[in-house]
Amino acid sequence: MSIFTRIKARYRLFRRRPLGKVLLNKYFIVGLIFLVWICFFDTNNVGQLLRARRTLRSQRQQIEFYEQEISKMERKLEQLQSQRDSLEKFAREEYFYLQDGEDVYIIK
Repeated sequence: MSIFTRIKARYRLFRRRPLGKVLLNKYFIVGLIFLVWICFFDTNNVGQLLRARRTLRSQRQQIEFYEQEISKMERKLEQLQSQRDSLEKFAREEYFYLQDGEDVYIIK
C-alpha cells in the first residue's frame, strides 16, 4: 500500500467517529481559523491585552503610592501651618536656617 492510500484510509476512519465529524466540519475549521487569527495575529491580540493589563496594574500601584505621599505631605503641611515652632524646626532642619549669632555644623 502506498502512503496516500494509508492516509486516505485513516481519514475515512477518523471521519466516521463523532469527534472526527466535528473536527472536520467546515464551520468548525473556519471558526478555529478565525479564533487563531483574533488571538495571535490581530492588532488587539492576547499579547497586547496582557501587556495592557500589566501596565494598568503598574499605573494603579503608582496612583496608590502617590495618593499616600500626598496625604503624608498634607498632614505635614497642616502641622507646619498650625504650629510656629514646628515651622521653625522644619526650616532649620531642611534648609539650614539660623538666627543671628548661631553656628550650624552639618554632620553627615
